[in-house]
Amino acid sequence: MRYYPLFLDIRNKPCVVIGGGKVAERKAASLLKAGARVIVISPDITLQMKKLSQTGKISHIRRTYRKGDIRGKFLAIAASGSREANRAVFEEANRLKIPVNTVDDPLLSSFIVPSVVERFPLEIAISTSGLCPALSKKLRIELEKKIGKEYASFAKILGAVRTKLLKERVNRDKKDRIINTLVSSDIPALIKKGAVKKIEALVRKVSGSTFFDLGISLKGRKKE
Repeated sequence: MRYYPLFLDIRNKPCVVIGGGKVAERKAASLLKAGARVIVISPDITLQMKKLSQTGKISHIRRTYRKGDIRGKFLAIAASGSREANRAVFEEANRLKIPVNTVDDPLLSSFIVPSVVERFPLEIAISTSGLCPALSKKLRIELEKKIGKEYASFAKILGAVRTKLLKERVNRDKKDRIINTLVSSDIPALIKKGAVKKIEALVRKVSGSTFFDLGISLKGRKKE
């Protein structure tokens, strides 16, 4: 295994993007989506990033990268379009022990960014260890077709059931049996139909007791 896969909590963490083009824009948007405090360093930035800066969603330092710009930051992304500038960012990040990703250059990166199928809270990351991002993208598109939005609700339902079982101190074997049975059930299909009552009845049946009201909200789906 070339890379150790993990999901990193960057909420409210200062993260720097070096560069102001479309690629940098995408990286900044992803960081924002994960709740980071984003600082963009570049003489010029895209129109979309200007809007984000004007509304205070990102901070923009209007100049080229300088040594010391990433000190004290949680992570850095080098997307300047200049290999020399990107290398300088990478070398400083290494000295400061700050995780750094250089776009399209795994050799100048201490971490790489996978393609992600997002059905929050379900997230599926796909990587070719930096060898062929195009293949990761192809697989992501294929998985997005197979794993619909119903899996977001499915993950929330399973999480609610698991939390309830943990609070009730259900023994591990029984808890695992209930969760595994629900994981293998047809709940995703029922979610697509908006069959809330059938889902709750199924959960109660599998749990073997009078279970709690899941309070399922299936927005945009017709309820039975």
